[in-house]
Amino acid sequence: MAVTLHGSLALTGRGHGTDEIVRKAFSGYPVEVLFDDALVKGMHPNTMTIDAKTSDGKTLSESYVSIGGGAFRKADSVYVPKDIYPFSTFDGMKAYLKEKKTEDILSVILEVEGKDILDYTMELLEHSFHTIEEGLREESVLPGPLHLDAVSGRIRKQALSTERVEDRRMLLLASYAYATSEENARGKEVVTAPTCGASGVVPSVLYYEWRSHRRKKADLARAYLVGGLVCDFIKENAAVSGAMYGCQAEIGSAASFAASSLAYLDHLSIFQIEYAAEVAMEHFLGLTCDPVDGYVQVPCIERNAMAAIHAYASYLFSKDIAPHRKNRVSFDNVVRAMKETGQELPQDLKETSLGGLAKILRSC
Repeated sequence: MAVTLHGSLALTGRGHGTDEIVRKAFSGYPVEVLFDDALVKGMHPNTMTIDAKTSDGKTLSESYVSIGGGAFRKADSVYVPKDIYPFSTFDGMKAYLKEKKTEDILSVILEVEGKDILDYTMELLEHSFHTIEEGLREESVLPGPLHLDAVSGRIRKQALSTERVEDRRMLLLASYAYATSEENARGKEVVTAPTCGASGVVPSVLYYEWRSHRRKKADLARAYLVGGLVCDFIKENAAVSGAMYGCQAEIGSAASFAASSLAYLDHLSIFQIEYAAEVAMEHFLGLTCDPVDGYVQVPCIERNAMAAIHAYASYLFSKDIAPHRKNRVSFDNVVRAMKETGQELPQDLKETSLGGLAKILRSC
């Protein structure tokens, strides 16, 4: 059996551990992983082709496309999201809530998904918190050619010894985001929220609320669901894939997820929840995806920490600034802008390790 990684998957495959996970997925079968790093016009940047022979000698070949956040489709088909909600945009959700005479987003989620979704969300939350705690304890050098030291535990210690409350908050948020991202770099367990590359943002802000503000995990799980639905609007109307639209799609969507979760957790209005999600995405517009040597380390780890702090700031804007002025930009507007911006970005700046920081550091 041969598995060929194409485009972005090939260019960043070793750094992301894609080849290793392919071998594990086909454990027990002889498999050769091939890398075709040509950026073919018209081909999706995250394409994988599987060629296999059956026991009777027939050859089978199938290509699949990863669109981010765990979703995939056959290369010759169109991705059609499961249409279980009666809306697919924030404006659509607001209209639905108005019709139902409620502002509680969670009530609609439970109506559509069923109450069992809360148990699943609690499981995701527990796993993501476990990842943070494991990362904080681990101090080994991260794998790969960059030889980065793991520093999340040291950042946390620095935070706890810092007197200024504002500085402590930012450093704690950073330490939790670093911890998750460092575990991701080690190939350990992370929860995609919405992607592996941006998996440190949402857990960081929710873990901070649990540890520092004694928030109940049940309340955090509810907020997680609301943020997840907001993020799903990005996935349905644009993408959460760095290979498609740059890191604005990954880190921007994670920041929107986190900011809207915090706004819901603090019982803010639906207008303020939208404001938080919009501000979080708007100020990451144009952000390139340029992992050095294809590893989710530079600038990915630091970027997760910055996004966690940015998400918290977006939540504060929604709480304390939004009541004074109606925002001219809606969340749906900024999602459309992100998609158009991503389409205009050069392919070298979309998770290929060919441009941006990856290019500069390689030349140095």
